[in-house]
Amino acid sequence: MKTWHSVTVAVLSAGLVAGCGQSQASGHAKAAKSTQATSQSASSASPTRVFRLGTAPYRGQKNLQKYETEAKVHSGSYQAQIYAGTAASVNNQPSLAIQYWKKAIQVDPHKGNAYEYIGNIYLEDYNNPQEALVWYKKAITYGPSYNFGWYRVVQLEVHFGHMTAAKKYAAEAAKVLPAGNKILKDLEKFVAPKTPKS
Repeated sequence: MKTWHSVTVAVLSAGLVAGCGQSQASGHAKAAKSTQATSQSASSASPTRVFRLGTAPYRGQKNLQKYETEAKVHSGSYQAQIYAGTAASVNNQPSLAIQYWKKAIQVDPHKGNAYEYIGNIYLEDYNNPQEALVWYKKAITYGPSYNFGWYRVVQLEVHFGHMTAAKKYAAEAAKVLPAGNKILKDLEKFVAPKTPKS
């Protein structure tokens, strides 16, 4: 199995989020997983590694059972499904994580983070960047204000060598995301022409 290289890491003041970090996943989920917010090397075309930092609230069978119970009791709660999916992911149960995140999507299909988290599973756990890209594109289709969805789409389009598509998505992101959004600068770096080193 190919190991994806570290390109970026998000460090948020409140912790790290399940898959990324926007206000769509608040509370305990901000202590779960992280991907990008600042880019160490946006010129690299390799997808990022999803770091699992700050996962203590989710680790272990007892915590997983706690979050699964909450998800069942509060089946109409988007956040309860996100938390259960995060706990499943942290406890190396990616297919179970996907099930919970799909339930979150059923509850509220207009939040991009659950789509991105599923994409992260396909990228990291299943080593399937093509399927990950499908889910990242869903993140920007159904939750266009979710900046990390745009980041992931552009990142993988660059990885696949689809620069025209990457530039198109970066331009679309600039129309949707607020001016000054840090992700927009990262997207510009991804699609900027590379200058040869002398």
